Order: sequence, then C-alpha cells, then structure tokens
Amino acid sequence: MKLLNYFIPFLVVVFISKPSFSQYILNGSATQNRCNCYTLTNEIRNQSGSVWNSNKIDLTNSFDFYFNVYLGCIDSTGADGIAFVLQPISTNIGAIGEGLGFEGVSPSVGISLDTWQNLRRNDPSYDHISIQLNGVVTHGNDLAGPVPASATSDNIEDCQWHVLRIKWDASAKTLTTWFDGQFRLQAQIDLVGKVFNDDPMVYWGFSGATGGGFNLQQFCTSLNPVFKTNLANNSTCIGDPVIFSDQSESFTTIKQFYWDFGDGSTSSIKNPLTHNYSLPGAYVVKHVITGMDGCVSDTIEKLINIGAKPIADFLLSDTCTDKTVGIQDWSGSAFGIVSQWSWALDGRILSADQQPVFSNLSKGTHQLTLSVNSIYDCMSDTITKTFSILPTPVVTLEAGDGCWKQPLNFFGQQVDSGTTITQWSWKFGDGSVSKEQNPIHTYSQGGNKILHLTVDADDGCVSNDITKQIHVEDIYVDAGKDTSVQANIPFKLNANWIGDFNGAPVLTWSPADGLTTTDGYDPTAILQNDRLYYLTATTGIGCKALDSVMIRVFNSPGVFVPSAFTPNSDGLNDLLRPRYNGIKSLGYFSVYDRWGALVFKTSDMIKGWDGKVNGQLQNNGTFVWIISAEGFDGKKFQLKGTTTIIK
Repeated sequence: MKLLNYFIPFLVVVFISKPSFSQYILNGSATQNRCNCYTLTNEIRNQSGSVWNSNKIDLTNSFDFYFNVYLGCIDSTGADGIAFVLQPISTNIGAIGEGLGFEGVSPSVGISLDTWQNLRRNDPSYDHISIQLNGVVTHGNDLAGPVPASATSDNIEDCQWHVLRIKWDASAKTLTTWFDGQFRLQAQIDLVGKVFNDDPMVYWGFSGATGGGFNLQQFCTSLNPVFKTNLANNSTCIGDPVIFSDQSESFTTIKQFYWDFGDGSTSSIKNPLTHNYSLPGAYVVKHVITGMDGCVSDTIEKLINIGAKPIADFLLSDTCTDKTVGIQDWSGSAFGIVSQWSWALDGRILSADQQPVFSNLSKGTHQLTLSVNSIYDCMSDTITKTFSILPTPVVTLEAGDGCWKQPLNFFGQQVDSGTTITQWSWKFGDGSVSKEQNPIHTYSQGGNKILHLTVDADDGCVSNDITKQIHVEDIYVDAGKDTSVQANIPFKLNANWIGDFNGAPVLTWSPADGLTTTDGYDPTAILQNDRLYYLTATTGIGCKALDSVMIRVFNSPGVFVPSAFTPNSDGLNDLLRPRYNGIKSLGYFSVYDRWGALVFKTSDMIKGWDGKVNGQLQNNGTFVWIISAEGFDGKKFQLKGTTTIIK
C-alpha cells in the first residue's frame, strides 16, 4: 500500500499559458517534448500541468482518440496521476496534488489514471482508472470504476509507455475506455444534456499533478505506425508475393504514409500493391506515418525473410550387400537453412531423417529420391539417383591358441564365389597387421588377443569384419638364487613361476644327479660336488620356460671378506660383499670408519657396501667390518677384520 499523498487546501495557483508550436495550449509545468508529445509534471513536488486543444469539439459527433501515456518510474512513493478531461470553461485550469488538476471543475467529465492511494478519497490500493463528473475526485459517485488501470498489473508507474483509448459514441451516448488494448470501463450518459447544459462544444485535454509524492508524467497524441503482412512469421520463399497492410493507430487522421521495403523500393500508399522481392535475403521493412497536424511518427521496422529455393543433393557409399548404405546429405540453401528432408527408396521406403538408414538391400538396381524444405518452408526440386547393390565378399578365419615368442599360423578362406578378393587385411590385436592371406605372426606378450580380418573385392566392396579371440600363453620360471651348501647335507631346491596361462605348469629338473626326484616345486638334493641344475616349466598347450641355478658344495661352513675393493664403477670389485659358504642366515654385516662411526649395515647376504656414505664416495683408507652369522649346521660365527678402499 502506498503512503498517503496529502492534499494541500486553499492553495491558489496561477497558471501562465505557454506558447506552443501546435494547436495545443500548455499551462503550469507542462512542456512540449516533440511535435505530438508533452510533459505534464516532472519528478518535482507540488506541480500541476495541463495541455488543452485550443479548438472545441462537438459532442454531437462521435470520436475515437488514441493516446500514449507515461506515468513515471517511481512506484511506492510516486504520485499523483493524470486525467483526460472534457470541459467547456477554460484552457488554463489546474491544481496540484490529489485532484489531478481537474478537481472542482464543473461542468466536466474526467477519465482519471490515479497512481496514489488517498484513503480519504476512498482510493483502492492499486493504480486505478475511473470516469468522474464535475471534478469530484472522491470515489463513491463515479460514473464507472474505480478498477485497476491495467488488466495485467496493479502498477502502471513502470517506466513503460501505455496506450489509452477513449471512445465517445454520440448516438449511443456511451463513453468507453481501453488500456493497452484491454477494455476497462464504459458509462452511458447524455453528456450534452445532463452535464454540459445542452452545449455540445467542449475543450479536451490532459491535466496532471504532484503533491508530496511525484513522478514524471507525460502523454502523446497517438501516432503509432503498425503493419502486418500476409506471411507466417514474416517469412516466405522467393517468388511468393508479399502483401503489406497498414494497421497504424493515430489520434488524428493520417495524412501521409511512407514505406521502405528494404530492397531499394518505396511506397506512399496506405496499403501498398503486392510486393515481389527479386532476390532471397533478409529485408528490413520500415514504415512511417504523418498526422494531419504535421507530426511524424517514429519508424517501425520488421525483418522480412525471403528464403532461397534449396537444392537437394546427396552422396552414396557402401552400396554392397549386408551393408548399411552410407548416405551423406549435401543439400543446401543460399538463404534459409534446410530443416526438412523427404527420402523415398524404390518409391516405398520413406524417411524424414537427414541421414536415413537403409540396410540389407537386395543385390541389384535401386532408386533413391530426395526433396528438402528450408526453415522458410521453401521446397527444392526432387533429385533422383540410381545405384546398384554389389555382392560383398564373404570370408572366414582360422586360428588357435599359442605360445608367446613362438610363430603362430593364421588362415583366411573365401566362402563366396561372386567376388574376386584383391586384398587381405589382418589385425593381430597387438598393433601388428598383415596383408597376406595366410600370415605367420609371433607375439612378444601373452594374453587374450582379438583377431580382425577384412578383405577388399574387385567390385569395391569390403567384407564384414570377421573377429576371433585367441589366447597367447606366456610363462616365466625361477629356479632360485645361486647358493652354497654343505657336502652330504640334504637341502631343497625351490621353484617359482608366473604367467598368463590356464592351470599349473609341469616342472622338470635336470640333470637327475643328486636329486630325489626330477619333478615338482621343491625336490631334495644331496651333493658332494658343485652342480648346475636346469628347470623347465611346461604349460598345458606346450609353452615352455627355462631357468638354472648353481649349487656350490663346501665341506665346512665359513665366511670370506675381501681385504680390499675398488669402488670406481668399472664393474669389477665395486662392492665390499662377503662370500658365504654354508651360511644359513646373516645376523648382520657392519662396516665402521677409523673413528668407529657406522658407515654400512645389512642382514641381507646379497647386499654389499659401495664405499659411499650419504651418497659421497669415501677416500682411500682402512675400514673395520664385523659379521654375525649362523651356518646350516647350527654353528655360530662372530668375525671381525679390516678392508681397504683403493681408487
């Protein structure tokens, strides 16, 4: 709800008529903006302005007036409103505040657009319209209303121009109002006899006022150029006639019409002759009108799209049996994109897709037609192409599982008799290919492999892609680390394997000397002399892997540490590493510098010292080592000695 706009009583306002360049008389704060537009009040408190036509009109004649009205941008604190008034008295009346400039004028009839809620005037909370007599602005005795001024919003102080239409039907004695094309009010009254004392001659005009609240309030005598065409969405095809019809709204009789059709041609006829555009394109059509008072309207523009006749075209591929025919649409339009396709295969199979799917066509001759429409509903001619479906070669492939690093044989065979194969194309699933009919291929890695085989025939057709999965087995076997054992003491060999194959491999050790068995993962050996054993692992399809292990035999356990080493990265004696004979486990092997600082320690019999401390190679010198170990016979060893770095 808006705040009250207080009426200021007993205020005498002197209105000075302002000179005008037209037949209108301006009073108070009113100013002329342009030929047919006026400001009644600015955004200033306590203003009043009025604009009157200097010539009286005869109410024994009907009128139908159109006005553009602007009530400002201030909503909650904006005021007060404007009124269209008929009165016979003067052209300089007006008062500030809630009276809207015509309060107390009698006799008169006013159509008020009230934008302020004055509770003592019985105003509703919304911006409203009403028809009132004799300057009585307090609601209760209105001829009609009040109702919302707009049929779509309670607020008309919205920074927008609106159309106010007022019609007087002299024979029916009815006064009717519309706002933005929507009917609002109607009153039936004998204005001449009951209001104006049988004097039909009255002035007409607008008054407006502000009080404690204010707004920019304006009106124009309507001069609104409007036109329509015979086209849906103002679009058509080249060659189709365009009819332009004037639908303008004007307060006075329109004196002149001006048309610019956007192609260099113009017209001054209200409803021009049928217009034909010679070229496709987008044309900006402009329309301007001039009133009898010499005022020229703004220019209204509409974009008229004249579409080009599209061209239907397409390209065919894969015209072979057992294939989906490849169709590439090449249709186009010089103006207006193609939006509809109409295909017909052999006159009976229809499709509206841009890229239709036709598959498994019978061998022989076929006919495909296409016509297209653009977004402007322009239709092309129909194009027809005849094509032949040729036989597709048919092949099979043979291949079986195999072993990695071993040659595998692959076989291709032609099944059909209607084609001659010109090229074989194999893909082995590991990035390798072959153009041979029966290739041989060796895989460097195992696993599942997907084979692909296609062939090209002399008629240009390519076979379907034939696939098959095979499994290539790979296997790795480990006979264990070289070691030393004590003579005549039983010990176990230990085999490990990994790979991509089915089941478990068969393990075979050789030679049989000293072994309790030549099969299995961990046969027992009893040796008197050094022996090199070979381990063979064989998968279910015969893939093999081989490894060996060196067993050195000694009569009693012991540890030997070199007295010097040369860590110069030449591959010889670069590490200080003890040699262990018959040692089951190493407690520790530690190395100290001459000041007793620990520089290296390990419990792994494989590891040794590289002569570096914190990554820095030590200088030539002597170092102390200490070893704690246990032999296979349970004997404990605690040894100490020195070694020298030589670079």
